[in-house]
Amino acid sequence: MDPQVYGPQSNAHVLRYNEVIELVIHNPSNLPHPFHLHGHAFQITEYGLSDKNVPGFPLPDPLPQTLYAQAAPIKRDTMVIPPNQYIKLRFKANNPGVWFFHCHLDVHAALGMAQIFVEAPDILQRTQNAPSKMYEFCIKQGIPISGNAAGNRG
Repeated sequence: MDPQVYGPQSNAHVLRYNEVIELVIHNPSNLPHPFHLHGHAFQITEYGLSDKNVPGFPLPDPLPQTLYAQAAPIKRDTMVIPPNQYIKLRFKANNPGVWFFHCHLDVHAALGMAQIFVEAPDILQRTQNAPSKMYEFCIKQGIPISGNAAGNRG
């Protein structure tokens, strides 16, 4: 359950099974950013004007109100974060896997507007196995068959 196992380049966050995750994502620029989460539909629980805005970028006029979700927040897997605004989203980590969360503008994802959620790795290790031919293939090449993709344990 140690995110260091996945290496610093992966920006991995390990999530426990059934944990409720809340993220606040600020867009301090003057461009909209469509963020997409694989493996889940999240609820949008709040959005409004960001307090992390970059000096020199004009603020929207009129300034947006902060809006809070009512009893049943909308669900989706992609949300455009308007310029100079933020969103708060929530999802339940109930789908074990490795899920990518990123800006849908590919150049932004490539520049680092992305992270990986490693969800319930303990459950994945107990319940998923590769075909035996894959193990044989790895062993013949000296590639570890335990741990993560780099052979690290944690």
